[in-house]
Amino acid sequence: MAKRKDGEDESQPPSKRLRSSVHVAAARPSDASNPSTSRDASVALNRPGFRTARPRDASRHSVSRITTLAVSASNKRLKAKHIQRRHTPAQAEPAETNLSDDAGLLQPQHEPTKLLEWLYLRDATLDEILRHDGLGDFLGHRHCVDCGQEDGIFKCRDCSGGCLLRCQGCVVKAHQHLPLHRIERWTGEFFSKESLKALGLRVQLGHGGRPCPCPSPGPLGFMVFDTSGVHSVNINYCECPNDSLPDRRTQLLRQEWFPATFTRPNTVFTFDCLDTFHELSLQGKGNLYDFYHSLLRKTDNANISDSIYRYKEMHRVFRIWRNLMILKRAGRGHDPEGIGGTAPGSLTVECPACPHPGRNLPDNWAKAGPLLFLYILYISVDANFKLKGKKRGLKDVELMPGWGPFVEENVYQDFLVDYVDQPEINTCEAEHDAIVRAQTRCTPGYAVSGVGIVICSRHALVRRNGAGDLQKGEKYCNMDFIVFMSLIGVTLPWIFITYDIGCQWSKNFRSRMADFPEDMRIPAETKVEVAIPSWHINGHGEGCRKDFCLGYTKGAGRTCGEEVEITWSHTNALAPSVREMAPAARHDTLNDHWNAWNFRKIVGFRTLFAKRFEEAVLMKAKHTDVFNKFSATFPPAVVEKWERMVVKWEDNPKAANPYNEPERPTTLQDVRLELIREESAKLASGCTPRHKVSMMGFFSMGFDIEDQQFIFKTELSKTKGKKTSKQLADLEEKRSALIHQIHLWRTIQLAYTPHVATLLPLIHDDGNASHLLNPESVPLFFPSSLPASVRKLPEIKEIHDIERRLREPQADDALADIRRLRRIITGLWLFKKLNVSGTGNRPNTRMLDMFNRLHTKLQRAASRYRAAYNALLVLDPNGSWREHLKELNAADIRGPGRDVDDPEDTKKSKGRFEPSWIWLVPRSSSERREDQTEDEFNDSMRAEWAQTRARKCRWSEEFLIIQEEMRRVLAYHEWRAEWWLEQASRRQNADPSVLSGISAYAQKEASICLHMAARCATYWLPIMRKHGVTWIEKYKLLEPQISLTGGEPELESELESGDEENNGELDQVDEQSDSGSVDVEYIIDFD
Repeated sequence: MAKRKDGEDESQPPSKRLRSSVHVAAARPSDASNPSTSRDASVALNRPGFRTARPRDASRHSVSRITTLAVSASNKRLKAKHIQRRHTPAQAEPAETNLSDDAGLLQPQHEPTKLLEWLYLRDATLDEILRHDGLGDFLGHRHCVDCGQEDGIFKCRDCSGGCLLRCQGCVVKAHQHLPLHRIERWTGEFFSKESLKALGLRVQLGHGGRPCPCPSPGPLGFMVFDTSGVHSVNINYCECPNDSLPDRRTQLLRQEWFPATFTRPNTVFTFDCLDTFHELSLQGKGNLYDFYHSLLRKTDNANISDSIYRYKEMHRVFRIWRNLMILKRAGRGHDPEGIGGTAPGSLTVECPACPHPGRNLPDNWAKAGPLLFLYILYISVDANFKLKGKKRGLKDVELMPGWGPFVEENVYQDFLVDYVDQPEINTCEAEHDAIVRAQTRCTPGYAVSGVGIVICSRHALVRRNGAGDLQKGEKYCNMDFIVFMSLIGVTLPWIFITYDIGCQWSKNFRSRMADFPEDMRIPAETKVEVAIPSWHINGHGEGCRKDFCLGYTKGAGRTCGEEVEITWSHTNALAPSVREMAPAARHDTLNDHWNAWNFRKIVGFRTLFAKRFEEAVLMKAKHTDVFNKFSATFPPAVVEKWERMVVKWEDNPKAANPYNEPERPTTLQDVRLELIREESAKLASGCTPRHKVSMMGFFSMGFDIEDQQFIFKTELSKTKGKKTSKQLADLEEKRSALIHQIHLWRTIQLAYTPHVATLLPLIHDDGNASHLLNPESVPLFFPSSLPASVRKLPEIKEIHDIERRLREPQADDALADIRRLRRIITGLWLFKKLNVSGTGNRPNTRMLDMFNRLHTKLQRAASRYRAAYNALLVLDPNGSWREHLKELNAADIRGPGRDVDDPEDTKKSKGRFEPSWIWLVPRSSSERREDQTEDEFNDSMRAEWAQTRARKCRWSEEFLIIQEEMRRVLAYHEWRAEWWLEQASRRQNADPSVLSGISAYAQKEASICLHMAARCATYWLPIMRKHGVTWIEKYKLLEPQISLTGGEPELESELESGDEENNGELDQVDEQSDSGSVDVEYIIDFD
């Protein structure tokens, strides 16, 4: 049988050979003997619909061994899958198939596989791309596709039929209204660039593209910058003698060409070009310099033609364009007062989820009573020192002075003059960087050291007049001015402010506010609360963590306060650009990006709020259940006392803080004394052998032996490896003592359970007792470990029941020991951090030895519990003990509270933290120390109870707050739509064509607002219906509007977050979704 050189079967048809191998041409280095070079690695296919790639030279037969082996191995895997598929039952084929009939072998979910699939088509694809550089279908006959008479030598790269050839007259006629398309001329050998201007095209302005009876030629060398490149165009202005003749600037604007100057324009930029860069800059944070040079290179990458420099003109025009777009989208063109009547901050995109009286709040919202927290305004304050500004002495013009997020610069600077050297004293327990460096954080050569900002903390939208430049650090005067400016006009009774230095900034807050103008002051009746964001609070002292914690603050819900950091991450990419800008241009840029950020956040509310609501439903039910179980472990009178204490502190922060843990009386000497007493009691109550022992004594002795076996195993594990003579002697002594105890216990055991005698031979080797050389592994044969057939015998029933009755309290006592030891360890760890750490090796070594001893005791208690638990599973598998006893895993042995030094414990935030189940079972009387009163013992758990209550309350508040935010979003979009409809007819004195545009734009914006509301309702309706929320039904009529756009499939994909395992839990809390300390139906009454 003939063989090919590379091992293929020559007798096989080419198609079969190509199925089993892929020929990849290897690159061969050129030399004198072989001047030809191989082509790129290529693949040939022989399939219907594809032409097989033929070798073009001898080098195509050279195959790289490494590449061939790799691709052949891949083919073998694909072929194996193909064979397996042929022997499996037929399945439904997908609606769409891949290009080749072997494409089904390739798995589309893997990107490398897709690239491998493309390797088969690389040659053919490159050929098709090269084909466009030639005559293509016109090879041999180049008649014009329009007239059919002249030779077609021109083609357009931008028309949909870019391969069509036309004559000069037809190509000019076809592009009479497409003057910016790119034309190419066939030279006989290749296509070269040609301009419509050179072909005789002139663009007529002023008549909507129709001929003008009085045209006036425009300037020579007129340049148009478009997304397709830079074009030289011949234009004609309209010079018709009538009163309504628009000037030349207006004629260009009506062509959607923005002139670089407004006197004698010679360069214009298309609206599409400006809008494209605007969107690119907002999304990718790109700069104008790179975009401008990209257009030049797209036009002439080899720089063959005369150079063009219009960068300064484009920079100026884009600033104007960006300002006009902001004014347009804010409706300033619809106001009869004009742009001059723009109010401060009114160009900022507002947050529809925040409360706005008269816009998205119900009429009687102020009478909400206990639900007034639903209408809190949550804001976050922070400073950023990346968005600097250099001191370059550039003079600039403010295009929107104080109209957007930035405060009005002149008013701001006039206020700061009196606070140049304001002292700021840090009394926080932590040395916070923002305060320590307030007077020193300034970079030489920079006029602006950073930016202060105010956002809505729950939604991360920048507030109107909520930003200002910082000159030297994060001074109170700067931040106060920005905060008060952002709150002008706010009439809400409750404002919640988060700030990373809130513990200091909140001091003398009202007295500092008295230095501001009256219109900037917060009303005296408005309640202002200040807290520290959830992550930053970890850097503060213990006092701050208790007094300024969001999780402990009534009405905070699950507000994090760290959303401002997300806002900074969005704008920090602009730092290299804005630091070089003039001050006003820098403000314009940041204003624009913050507005775009605000709008994108609003668009994302539909999915963000849906996920938050689902989480709130689940976590509210979970933490309510945890709190109820935890409270049930304490006397009702104690819980009532703690409840009163928490409520009193929430109403008056100066009262005793229930979250402050009482001073633990645990010191190093106390723990040492307690351990010595325990060891003395253990020696004093040693097990004395008795022949006539009661059944209770029998079990007590057995439990002791079981405990001793665990202790002996633990000691053996600590002395692995080669042992000294003393260690071996000690082990033998302990083994002998344990063997003696087991012998005594066996004697008693045979009296109570004689059936054990039949099991003992099974553990003997040929009748000797050599197995007792390892007594720690000897089975004790409690009734729970006997075979089921033996346990059912009548004579075993009594001892079976006694063990069952003893095992449950044994488990309770072991669990009490675990909790007691965990409290000691926690107190000792706190003592070490405050008093021992950093004092030297000797005290730390003693402390480490103490921890090891306590840990051994903890493991011993855990072993006792597991032994009792496993016995109960056998003795009484369905007993009532299962209501409070569970399987004890290593991860369950933690607490009380959250260990901030444990990475596993800090994976969840404080609000999502769940205490271990060991703290949720009833307390045992043995858990309290002998020298500890009942009140002292209960008080030691008060802080943990208060934190558990806080988690329950915050999630209950979040459950209602997120619903109110969803309702406000829908209401705001409806209000905004009505507002836009009102703007449609406000101006009456403009040109009719302008009035038409004003009305059309207002109608379009109103439609967008309604569609955004409908989109949100479509996302939220099914979720809220599932959990019994009824107020959303008001918006069900909006569903048909969105269903036509295919909203549901997108909803499914966007809301998938890997929470399938929680579906069962969500179903369980359906009936509980309206339960809790506050009633969700109260909200519905407002609407």
